[in-house]
Amino acid sequence: MPKCKNCSQNFIIEKEDFDFYEKMKALAPSYCWECRMQRRLVHRNERTLHKRTCSKTGKSIISLYPENTPWPVYDAKVWWGDDWDGKDFGMDYDPSRPFFDQWIELRNRVPRINLLVINSVNSDYTNNAEDNKNCYLIFAAQQNEDSLYGRLIYRNKNVMDVAFVADSELCYEGIDLRQCFRVMFSESCETSSDLLFCFDCRDCQNCIFSTNLRHKQYHIYNQPVPKEEYEIKKKQILTSYTELVKAKQEFAELKNKAMVKYSHQVKCHNAVGDYLFNCHDVWYGFDSENAKNCKYIADAEATIDCYDMNNTYYKPELNLDIMGSLQSNNIKHSTYLMYCNDVEYSDSLHNCNQCFGCAGLKKSSYCILNKPYEKEEYERIKVLIIENMKKEGVYGDFLPPTASPFGYNESLANEYWPMKKEEALVKNFRWQDAASGQFGKETIPVANMPEIIDEVQDSILNEILVDETTGQNFRITAAELAFYRRMGIPLPRRSFETRHQDRMRKRNPRKLWKRTTQDGKEVMTAYAPDRAEKILSEEAYQNAVE
Repeated sequence: MPKCKNCSQNFIIEKEDFDFYEKMKALAPSYCWECRMQRRLVHRNERTLHKRTCSKTGKSIISLYPENTPWPVYDAKVWWGDDWDGKDFGMDYDPSRPFFDQWIELRNRVPRINLLVINSVNSDYTNNAEDNKNCYLIFAAQQNEDSLYGRLIYRNKNVMDVAFVADSELCYEGIDLRQCFRVMFSESCETSSDLLFCFDCRDCQNCIFSTNLRHKQYHIYNQPVPKEEYEIKKKQILTSYTELVKAKQEFAELKNKAMVKYSHQVKCHNAVGDYLFNCHDVWYGFDSENAKNCKYIADAEATIDCYDMNNTYYKPELNLDIMGSLQSNNIKHSTYLMYCNDVEYSDSLHNCNQCFGCAGLKKSSYCILNKPYEKEEYERIKVLIIENMKKEGVYGDFLPPTASPFGYNESLANEYWPMKKEEALVKNFRWQDAASGQFGKETIPVANMPEIIDEVQDSILNEILVDETTGQNFRITAAELAFYRRMGIPLPRRSFETRHQDRMRKRNPRKLWKRTTQDGKEVMTAYAPDRAEKILSEEAYQNAVE
């Protein structure tokens, strides 16, 4: 049983794992699955945006990178242009130097794109986003319209302050919603409409403070009520910010008494993990849908026959240890590969094949450290590099933390494995001191904020507000104000980032424990043994819900 090089915990490698590594012509990992995922996620910055200048044009741009980076950063239109070529930065491999030293030297010379946005319209302040229209501050998002402040949201319209929401419309402060309409302050609901403070409801309409309901309408506290009573209760909750705060506290207590299935799974077979939809033969999977024959994946869509994958979409197949990928095959230990095949230890490649140790290439083949070769020479040098990396003891590991272009505190790793600066630096993670955000400039103190939305004038758009918990300043946008008025919701007293962190704390961690359910079944669950919820097996849960 190997011992993790990072946390020193023993971990198990199953026989089928060795079979997969052999098929991929890869070595078995030397880190446990959690440390492997952490090392990948430190290479992903989703929500920390900076103002800086384009290194080529001098134009002011929004970027993932502050002004103090050693590498150039290009505006997206410039980066995709034809007047520069990543191969112009090509380097000869030097067998006398560590490979990663040479790779980082190359990476620091090649221009990086300011944001990862594809085919979006009027959605400048988004990242890791595609095919969005009229959206603002949404991340890991695809095919949304008129939506604001969200993460991992797909195919939605007019949603705001949501996370892990798909195919929904006019939803607010929702977590893990699918096919919902006018659902607010609710979690883990599907195919429902007009819900307020509901948890785990399916095919329900016009319900308030209810949990575990199926095929119900006009319910409050899980009891049927006349339509008039429902309308009065809804109006009372939304009448003021003070009433809304009381409702949030009541909902938190209500959820603790709800029936809880050991895992959030829908239409899954032989799956171990949490927040899975239509997954088959998936082990240690999180926040994934339509995945098959995979292990150790998260934020994945239609991933097939892959291990150790984060944020990968469009049917990637036969991949290993990847952070960020679209429709790529047979790639290993790399980040942000789009439509690529047969690539190792590379970053930010698009439509490339047969590349090793490259960065920022487009439509290229048979390149090492961005230098093109004939096929036979490419294969010879590649073998030499791999043999030398094995001698260095680094082949088979992901790109090192020191190679990440982001500080640990601005990476997605910090969301699941939070660290202080001193601890991160000891573990060789970088740290970003160029903090974003503004403090002490508010023009309206929290005590003077309007209690009800009807009191809010358009002049609020010119004011600077202050987060009641962190003191960070924030503003209300015109689209945001229009949404609050349309939905009858009081203005928030917390910034987007604080609201996001509040949502994430309500979700289960990406960890699994072996536990026994209330009905005596052995399961792997993301509900820690010391939590208050009493978990049920699939069978007991289905029999218990109304």
